[in-house]
Amino acid sequence: MADWGMRPQDTAYGQSAGVEWFSSGGAGSYGSYGAYSVPVSGYGSTSGNSYEDEPPLLEELGIDIGAIFLKTRAVLFWRFNSRYLDDLDMGGSLIFVFVLAGLQLLMGKLHFGVTLGWSVVFSILLWFMLNQLVGSAGAEAKNLDPYSCCCVVGYSMLPLVVYSTMAILIPRGPLSLAAAALCTLWAALTASRIFARRCPALGDLKGIIMYPCVLAYASFALLIVY
Repeated sequence: MADWGMRPQDTAYGQSAGVEWFSSGGAGSYGSYGAYSVPVSGYGSTSGNSYEDEPPLLEELGIDIGAIFLKTRAVLFWRFNSRYLDDLDMGGSLIFVFVLAGLQLLMGKLHFGVTLGWSVVFSILLWFMLNQLVGSAGAEAKNLDPYSCCCVVGYSMLPLVVYSTMAILIPRGPLSLAAAALCTLWAALTASRIFARRCPALGDLKGIIMYPCVLAYASFALLIVY
């Protein structure tokens, strides 16, 4: 049976005016369209955009584990003259807040939202009080902004992390209450000393700063005890 199709017709210029829709030539008739070749530069051949050349995720987020460890050691051993306390970061503060809530979860208490919410509210109230004590211009000059207050509150919560670890091991009683009071005073004193270091104008007002810090950290300690 003879093949039939739509054959191209020559125009006045000698070029093809139509397209052949069917041909008995098979696959060879499609050669005029050209063969598609895969680009040479694929995922395997790229050198500048490979995953091995990308920085670690913690570095992209601005979290320096080594610096956080040095700041943690300065807070634990009361090294308030350390230069690391002048540049506290939010990453370490969030780590201590979530570690504190995680330790309470081991005791059957789900307080992630409460711990994080109270920390933010306390930081804002403390920032407002510091602005009233030294003035807005002085607070801005000494880095006493809301971000710095959140960082100081988070790092000063480290004694409560220590107490929360002890509360898992020791039963609730007079010894646990005494440890809670001691760690609360430790956290409040740490926060007041760090604020006094960041702003020398608060050097004579550490007792005033320590009072709201004791109330705030005592509320966190009560969450752990009860």
